[in-house]
Amino acid sequence: MTTTKVKLIAISGCSSSGKTTLAKFLANAIPGCILIHEDDFYKPDSEIPINEKYGVADWDCPEALDLDAFKRELDLIKTTGSIKTKLIHNENVDDIGKFNIKQEDWDALRAKLSSVIESDLKVVLVDGFMIFNDEELMKKFDIRIFVRAPYEVLSRRRHARAGYKTLESFWVDPPYYFDEFVYRAYREEHKHLFVNEDVEGSLRSDAGLFELINDDETEITKALNTIADYIVSHLDAN
Repeated sequence: MTTTKVKLIAISGCSSSGKTTLAKFLANAIPGCILIHEDDFYKPDSEIPINEKYGVADWDCPEALDLDAFKRELDLIKTTGSIKTKLIHNENVDDIGKFNIKQEDWDALRAKLSSVIESDLKVVLVDGFMIFNDEELMKKFDIRIFVRAPYEVLSRRRHARAGYKTLESFWVDPPYYFDEFVYRAYREEHKHLFVNEDVEGSLRSDAGLFELINDDETEITKALNTIADYIVSHLDAN
């Protein structure tokens, strides 16, 4: 049994909210950090549920993921500080090099996060689109960050993507897919976290989440520092 302390940090939100990009930056800024993508726990293509109305695979429902395996892996990591499963890492994200963060800003971010990482602490970042919908899964995390953007921004970003690499093929969204699958699943699975179940409105005060708005006006360095400040405050307090 390891004596390493493990902190699990979840960064979740709707597809195209920017959660994976932010997670990749933060993982590079936190010393010794491990980054895991929930997308690595998708079921094989042949096991993805088929939507009866449209006759296409539904990649955005919880049933498309092997959540039992995901939960077991998180429990193992929390206990041992190491990864058991050989993961096929998610590359369905824009090249983070395009953001051109100034070196002095990057150095300051790394210094901020390094200041609270002790030698016996292992930080594990997990990004995914179906984490906070599941109470059992949500409770496994020490820090929970919810990345949000308005519907119009999410839709435009998603439609701008060429497609997604799956375990066995390549998926391209049909024209209706964002509204009828991505956003519908996000709304239905997360509405309980919002006042009046309005996912475009305010989070409930008892949701237990740290909220980051990541719309077109949000500068990447500010977003990263906002999350970093919250992580530092939590680790300092514990």
